[in-house]
Amino acid sequence: MLSYTTVQSLGQVRLEEMHEQARRAALAKTARRARREQRTRAGLAGRNAGPTATRLPLRACDPRPASPGRRSSS
Repeated sequence: MLSYTTVQSLGQVRLEEMHEQARRAALAKTARRARREQRTRAGLAGRNAGPTATRLPLRACDPRPASPGRRSSS
């Protein structure tokens, strides 16, 4: 049987490992968010670069014919 102090020491080590794992997970999450934000900014900058980058409403690009229940875009 393990002594009380051995169990306490093992529990303390396990707790420290869990804290370290949580710290690494938080750092990885922050890095992923930063990369995603950087990609989003780069994509938006490329998309809005020229004068032809005017955005049309989605209805103007909708290939479906207007049904009686849908309002026309004009």
